[in-house]
Amino acid sequence: IAGIPDTMDLQDLAARDGKQLHEQVPPYRWSVTRADLKKLRILVQEFVADGRMVPTQRDRFDATDGIIGPCIHTVNQQLIKPITARAGGMSWALMLHPEGLPCDLFVTHCWREGIYEFIDKVLNSWPGRARHAYCCMLSNPQTSDIANLISSPSTSPFARALRASSYMLVVPNQQCSIYSRIWCAYEAFLAYSDSKLIFTATAPVLDLRREVSYVVMTIVGVFIVGVAVAAKFEIDESGLLAGVDIRTDVLGGGAAALACFLQLPPAVLRASSPVTRSMAYVSGAISAVYMSLTGRIAAEMCARNGLFGNFTSRCLIDAFLGVGLCIGSATMEADRLWLIRAQQEASQLLTGYTGRLRDASASKEEDKEKILEELIASGMENDVDSAVQVLLHSGVSSPMLRTAVANAGKLEQASYWNVSMIVVKWTHWVYLALYCILSRAEAHWHLTEIGHCDSTYVASVCMDP
Repeated sequence: IAGIPDTMDLQDLAARDGKQLHEQVPPYRWSVTRADLKKLRILVQEFVADGRMVPTQRDRFDATDGIIGPCIHTVNQQLIKPITARAGGMSWALMLHPEGLPCDLFVTHCWREGIYEFIDKVLNSWPGRARHAYCCMLSNPQTSDIANLISSPSTSPFARALRASSYMLVVPNQQCSIYSRIWCAYEAFLAYSDSKLIFTATAPVLDLRREVSYVVMTIVGVFIVGVAVAAKFEIDESGLLAGVDIRTDVLGGGAAALACFLQLPPAVLRASSPVTRSMAYVSGAISAVYMSLTGRIAAEMCARNGLFGNFTSRCLIDAFLGVGLCIGSATMEADRLWLIRAQQEASQLLTGYTGRLRDASASKEEDKEKILEELIASGMENDVDSAVQVLLHSGVSSPMLRTAVANAGKLEQASYWNVSMIVVKWTHWVYLALYCILSRAEAHWHLTEIGHCDSTYVASVCMDP
């Protein structure tokens, strides 16, 4: 297509009969890929940069903003419609993929969001097993008679694509709750009726690497100081600090217990609380001290005995525990930032939402009347309202989760999982298993090679296997 950048290879697209194409390809194949969305974002940026996409009375977007971007209405009028019209009048999806792609993921949104905001959230939350997505602004032929296309809600392209999909992704925005719009409410009704798995899309955390790097630098700094201090102590033949009446396994258990305890504040305090934020640094510092101590001992014992013998292997797993605790501390900050972002998305879904889908507004009152008629006739209006509430509070809505909420009550952020807890717990369980196994093996080595147990520390585990 002349005049269009080659970012999406649009110049190689042959003109087709868009109307005929949409008659031949069923709606559940009007889909786009992740790569298509990435290229569309770049294309919009190029249009904005060279002045082919400009602010309007309705959308006074900032051309220098790379986070929100022009709203969907603007992108549709100034980019999607002109290009697809010249290609033959089909949708953006069928323009790129004339044969169609089977829909795995149904994306629901209300057109009030910026295009960058929308694409970033969808890409960041795209389910791992999904390959192709139906998105109305890209899947429906925007140059055709949309009103006629959706005149019957139950047989509209929206409904047919949603029934064929496995997942529905709800995209919040900073302007209003998508459930204040009647078509989004209707899509929630269909997803509930067909027992679809519904997710809330979240934007990537822009300062994630920077904030986590601060914690990592704290850990590295404390570790370096700890190594310098530990180097001043002598290590005895059993891997203990000479002249210090403390066992490293006891110290390891205490450090692990404290690190696990420090994981609790994000669950009991506000994620944005300064106290919550400080926990990652405190946990990281404690873990770094322990890692520097155990690392010093492990290095000395390996130099003397190799990897096994005289309880050297036990010293190595103590160092392994220290590494796991440091990684867990660094991921604490990432968990905190992810939780803040999830809470923000949940708040956006609540903006302007009354708690009842029947209160949603529509561009055309006729659409609302038809949709409400179908919703009321189904007898599931209250159930759908409840399903949306589960999504708002938990970040995800599924048949099993809705049953759990009905029995147990509200489950806040049920879709949220804590990476740092997984790291710390997994590390500690592996440590305990290896500790028990290697203690027996090392004790047997001690009896076989030395023939007696002349150390209180060794005697505590020294026994015939």
